[in-house]
Amino acid sequence: MTSPPTARAPRSQSWGDTVFGWLCQSAGGFVLAIAATLVLVLVIQSWPVLSNPSKFRLLTSADWNPEKDSYGALVFIYGTLATSLIALLIAVPLGVGAAAYLSELAPGRVRKTCAFLLELLAAIPSVVYGFWAREFLAKQGLAPLFDSLGLPNVAAGQGILAAGLVLAVMILPYITAVSFDVCQAVPRSQREGAFALGSSRWQTIWRVVLPFARPGIIAGCFLALGRAIGETMAVTMVIANSSYLDFHLNATGDTIPSVIAKELFEAGGVKKAALVALGLLLLAITLVMNIAGRAIIGWSSRPSARPGRRPIQIAEGLQAPAPRTLADVEASQRKAQRWDTVMRLVLACCQFATVVPLFLILGYIAVRGVPGVNWDFFTKLPNDSPGRGLSHALYGSVILVGMAAAFAIPIGLLTAIFLAEYRTHRMTGPVRFVAELLGGVPSIVIGIFGYALLVYPFWGNEKWGFSAWAGAFALGVMMLPVVIRASEEAMRLVPNSPREASYALGASRRQTVLKVILPAAMPTIITGVFLAIGRVAGETAPLILTARGSQFFPRSLSDPTPSLPYYIYDFSKYAPGSAEIGLAWTAAFVLVTVVVLLNVGVRLIAGKRVVAAARAD
Repeated sequence: MTSPPTARAPRSQSWGDTVFGWLCQSAGGFVLAIAATLVLVLVIQSWPVLSNPSKFRLLTSADWNPEKDSYGALVFIYGTLATSLIALLIAVPLGVGAAAYLSELAPGRVRKTCAFLLELLAAIPSVVYGFWAREFLAKQGLAPLFDSLGLPNVAAGQGILAAGLVLAVMILPYITAVSFDVCQAVPRSQREGAFALGSSRWQTIWRVVLPFARPGIIAGCFLALGRAIGETMAVTMVIANSSYLDFHLNATGDTIPSVIAKELFEAGGVKKAALVALGLLLLAITLVMNIAGRAIIGWSSRPSARPGRRPIQIAEGLQAPAPRTLADVEASQRKAQRWDTVMRLVLACCQFATVVPLFLILGYIAVRGVPGVNWDFFTKLPNDSPGRGLSHALYGSVILVGMAAAFAIPIGLLTAIFLAEYRTHRMTGPVRFVAELLGGVPSIVIGIFGYALLVYPFWGNEKWGFSAWAGAFALGVMMLPVVIRASEEAMRLVPNSPREASYALGASRRQTVLKVILPAAMPTIITGVFLAIGRVAGETAPLILTARGSQFFPRSLSDPTPSLPYYIYDFSKYAPGSAEIGLAWTAAFVLVTVVVLLNVGVRLIAGKRVVAAARAD
């Protein structure tokens, strides 16, 4: 976002300004230290395998058999790539079609409604996606399909295809959002030039809008691919977890994130090093995807990336030869109208297909989960009788999210102040870049980081154990990039006039930030904080490796700490009809309700206000 230059602060600084500036710079340095430590820990933990590639053949063998000291991970790499490719093949056409419809055809009210529904689809926790995919998509969708095709169905519809389909649903909102933004960025003159040459609406979309927006769409695909490759819980719950290569339609398999989530917490020695090495590989792949996507977006947004041309040159170059007779003209117009009608319907169907999964998920979870919502669920433990509940998991979730917020909000806010108000400092560029990349790190990698620091410290042989401290730290690291980005953008929206007025009255930089900038930007900052809380409230993968769970209330913050997402994952493994599976459905309903209410509340509040100080201009 482009903003006016920051007003110049007074040259003389009091000790309060010095301390305040030091705190903001230290917060930025802490973000850099977190990222550097994460990479360093992964390298140290995986070094026994990385230092001897010829022996362990991590990337050259498909034989994963730790009992025989064989750690070939090609089967997991294949599963990761196969599920991600299936997801892209489905999500890219639907997402781009939906974005074209919203940008070029949809009425304003339809556009706002669909955009809101896509935001809700993106907010659903991945563990809920996985639970729904296994019980509905696999068992009631793919299993009957495999039976009708005469294919073996040993996994009840689960496998690579099911994992790819649920990943497609998960990345649809990202592809649609990015594609919509770049379609909206196409200059109006390009559209007007095409219409002036007689192009229909569909011809304008196909020949002008999409070619112009192609770099941004490709960048969105890279970002979505990084999201799909790093997804853990949804894939773990639906891929059937088999460690062998299978290329059939009903094939089962495993992925890098899923094998780490299942096996790292009980692994040791070389196996632990091999799993952490896979985490390092996963981190490298997702960072490359994110950097490539952001680089393409940055390149395509530069004026020099699009050489100067007459506004209608694109349309002119793609126009068909002019018809020579009146009959040819009429035939060409009728054909164009038919295609325009058909493609309008196709694009509308793409948009419809992107929001249908939201209603399927919410509806199915409500049907299965609402009957279990009662007083016992909120007040009793899983082993109580009569009546069972997950009161300890609700309590643990509040503790974990509260501690994560207490860790991430102050550091994130100070870092955002540093980025927004100390823009000329040499550290601002690296801090902003690292914070953006930290937001794309897979949750399972952050779980490995918390595990290596606070559960089984990499510098010694003593195991500290699962705890609320470890879980809150992992969730806090995930919250940091969201808080930083939202807070920085909020402060950059505050115009310069309040700053200049504050400095003209003799206020210091610290006083200006604390008494002028922050109060003006606070509504938007609070919105960003709630979005960050909504994101981590449903996270499961980091908690599997850091907090785990227990059947009782934790006695202290150093004990294993249960959480609602963890018990959805744990109890979903039980047989249909058991009390545990019923608790899992009720927990999924409660979790989705909380996350949806957070997002609806944030949307309603944010939609009715602007940054208060903007009114000063």
